[in-house]
Amino acid sequence: MTKTSIRYLASLFFTAGILFAGSSVLAAPPDNFTATMVSAGMEMPMAQMGAKSRVENPAMKGLVTINLADAKKTIMLNTVNKTYFEQPIQDRGNAPDPYNPDVVFEKKKVGTDTIDGHPCIKYDATFYRKSQPGEKFRATLWEAEDLKGFTIQTEMSVPANPQYPGSGGKMVMKFKDVRLGAAKASMFAVPGDYRKVNSMPEVMGLGGMGNIEEMMKNLPKGQRPLKP
Repeated sequence: MTKTSIRYLASLFFTAGILFAGSSVLAAPPDNFTATMVSAGMEMPMAQMGAKSRVENPAMKGLVTINLADAKKTIMLNTVNKTYFEQPIQDRGNAPDPYNPDVVFEKKKVGTDTIDGHPCIKYDATFYRKSQPGEKFRATLWEAEDLKGFTIQTEMSVPANPQYPGSGGKMVMKFKDVRLGAAKASMFAVPGDYRKVNSMPEVMGLGGMGNIEEMMKNLPKGQRPLKP
């Protein structure tokens, strides 16, 4: 296993919650829910409450990413070894956070559809930062009418990351097992008996190469880094 693969794993797991959860609830009226998010062949249990989101890692048991947009902080915690690591939210060139007051969001109805039995209104959406009006992001949204306008499916283009060959392109996110109003404040807080550590690999428990190899095997093929 190369250092590139280790960095890839750390980056993938740490930013999954930010990228997916932030984009999945663009302008959706319900802001408190739990669901299973499906994207890139992965199923991720997650929760949203206002500007807070929580995503469980599908490849490593116990690894959770919590994004606190209001506090501008991201926390990764491990429920197995009871450790956590936190750092300020970093702008990685991804789509802007919809909760940021600097973001302008516009959408236009383009039709109706049915997604997994849910009657939906389909929208074309555009969003951008007021401070960077020339950098616009576009997405297609399906809002479920029987779930109070919850965005049950999103399609958007994600910029490629030159550090990881094969990244970027169209991203499709779907949600199942949606439970409105089921998120609780405790889901987004670090338990009092957890120990703070100084790095992502440490909280991930990457103490041995065998652990890393096992996690790489659990990733969908499209999420695995290419060998140099």
